[in-house]
Amino acid sequence: MTGPTVLDLRCPRCGAALAGSHQDVVFWCGGCYVPHEVVGERFVERRGNVAQAALRSEKAVVYLPLWAFRVSYAMHWDDREQEALARHLPVVEWVYVTAFELHNASYFGDPGLIFTEKRVRLEAGPPVRVVGCSRSLEEAKAYVEPHLLTIIDRRVDVTGLELSSTIGDVLLWGVPYFDEGDHLRDGILGLKIPSAAVDEVAAIRVLGGAGR
Repeated sequence: MTGPTVLDLRCPRCGAALAGSHQDVVFWCGGCYVPHEVVGERFVERRGNVAQAALRSEKAVVYLPLWAFRVSYAMHWDDREQEALARHLPVVEWVYVTAFELHNASYFGDPGLIFTEKRVRLEAGPPVRVVGCSRSLEEAKAYVEPHLLTIIDRRVDVTGLELSSTIGDVLLWGVPYFDEGDHLRDGILGLKIPSAAVDEVAAIRVLGGAGR
């Protein structure tokens, strides 16, 4: 019987020490700013960007991870009326999936689902280290079609819908959140989530804070 694999927490690209919270499965290097995911017994490099804030604040900033999937999809109903209605739906190009642990996301609002519905287009900003990525790429992929179905269902009844989707580009984004004490407010849409609802928030503040 083999024991657990112990990985040296050093960046495979530049050799810098990697740091993260206890539940992280992706470690974003603070030297070359490249994210590396633990897959099996090794690190796998992922494409990552840090998003430029669209809003301004004097508060300290922390960066929380969201997976982004460029998607193409097809919808088919046997009901011609429903299919005709669906033709007028705005096309979703990017599906975002929250990569950090958020307790009771259905109540507070799932940032990834909200970003998807709002059809957010993120712009890259200066690189920083991002911590708190506790959802792997494969786990995140499982949310792509449910997110699409949720958004479609808000406009057209999905009963009888046959949905097929394919994933193209995949990016891991570090999204800026203004630390307002009891709440974290994202720097893109200005939506608030309680700090206490973010798992490992203390570690994220220490390891991933970008100052004021």
